[in-house]
Amino acid sequence: MVGYRCYILDAEDHILQAHDLDCANDAEAADIAEGLLGQDPYHQCAEVWRSTQRVIRLERDPPYPRPSISRLAGRRLGSVV
Repeated sequence: MVGYRCYILDAEDHILQAHDLDCANDAEAADIAEGLLGQDPYHQCAEVWRSTQRVIRLERDPPYPRPSISRLAGRRLGSVV
């Protein structure tokens, strides 16, 4: 078994959780990370590391579209579109 660490991150890449994993290989560690990522809809990303090497980064689509600056540029507060 190989020691891995899985980090669950928020949308700004801040660590929300860290999990130590003992897995036979990278694929098994990635499967476990995918399950951990799916446990909460607010988790945005999971990274799996083996020592100092990142094995995989799993990202979830944002739950809602983020407005871009260009879409908001011409709007004023209180204006009707």
